[in-house]
Amino acid sequence: ECPLCLLPQPPEAFPSLASCDHRACQACLEQYLHIAISENRVPVACPHCPAVLQPADVHQLLAEPALRVKYEEFLLRRLLVADPGTRWCPAPGCSYAVIAYGCAECPRLTCGHEGCGTEFCYHCRQPWHPDAPCAPVPTAPSLASGTAQLTQTEHLAHGETLAWTETEDIKVCPHCSAFIMKINDGSCNRMSCTVCGCLFCWLCLQEISDVHFLSPSGCTFWGKRPWSWSWRILWQLGVVLGA
Repeated sequence: ECPLCLLPQPPEAFPSLASCDHRACQACLEQYLHIAISENRVPVACPHCPAVLQPADVHQLLAEPALRVKYEEFLLRRLLVADPGTRWCPAPGCSYAVIAYGCAECPRLTCGHEGCGTEFCYHCRQPWHPDAPCAPVPTAPSLASGTAQLTQTEHLAHGETLAWTETEDIKVCPHCSAFIMKINDGSCNRMSCTVCGCLFCWLCLQEISDVHFLSPSGCTFWGKRPWSWSWRILWQLGVVLGA
């Protein structure tokens, strides 16, 4: 019997994995990997324990070539994020990595992605500004109120234009400073950066754990604003009295 789907399965339906001794049927493992990779949860842990599934096991289980490519891309991004010399192209929709060293005196970088060519600054990681100092990266207090919403046409460094609508918000990943777009479609506030995989809260822009929305932070899983101070006090009183 498979411990995930709880259905009786023949012995050959349980693939042997080098990552750990836990077992599950092929169909369940494929579905588990599909969801994990689609949600950018790479590296992928065993569904039964914290052990990380080895790339060889993941490739053995994945039948879709597109998912294999996506998995390898996410693994590569994790390695690049750990490199202090990596800079990510700020052009929307690009996120191409540029590995640069010794750029303190000449901080002008050019994205090598085909069709992009965006020039940006090594220090502030924003579009190149030859006659102006580096602008500070927007911080959580300024972004949490929605001030990062772009409602006008932005002119990119390489001459292209990009129109943002009022239904889209842009905020900065608290880990790698990549720009993250969230469409105002009623989706939850639990965000995962597609560049570095950082799990963060859209409201407070802090790296979070799975219990963040159950803590007295005031951040709600749904909605656009944190709880007010009075609601936080009432919530804490309810927890104490309920205990």
